[in-house]
Amino acid sequence: MIVLYKSNTGFTQKYAEWIAEELNCSAISIKDINVNELQNYETIIFGGGLHAGKINGLKPIKNDIFKMKDKNIIIFVTGATPKEAIKIEEIENANFSLEEKESLHLFYFHSGMNYEKMGISSKGMMSIFKSMLKIKKDKSPEEQGMYDTITKSNDHSKKEYINPLIECVKTII
Repeated sequence: MIVLYKSNTGFTQKYAEWIAEELNCSAISIKDINVNELQNYETIIFGGGLHAGKINGLKPIKNDIFKMKDKNIIIFVTGATPKEAIKIEEIENANFSLEEKESLHLFYFHSGMNYEKMGISSKGMMSIFKSMLKIKKDKSPEEQGMYDTITKSNDHSKKEYINPLIECVKTII
């Protein structure tokens, strides 16, 4: 078993390390592994942050891991949006084909915003998004909540959020 991750601001790495600790395996950044090495593992867990509906870091390894038909594939996604406001089906539809969806387990973990570690382009996009939300009249409760969430750095990650993923792994191995 292996936990792979792509982390820009540290939240996905934190979750990957918590998962690896619970499952007694390694957590490795995708930049530090050769895809061919994945043949050595029965269970591949991959995590990336959610950016505009897409899972960060998934594209470079997606085709390779789904070609390995005999592998258990588990994907986790981290993001600043509270889990209650996330539609997991939308994440699945934006990132996976019908066939791929049949062979994976997908989990979402609430994380946060880290402007100090965020790249300049991401900061710029967030600034535009914040400005759009700020000037919008008659914000819905969801829009107001989003605005409040993205105005400053915050951390909502909790180790207990990984429990459903850990239970899933225990049932498939």
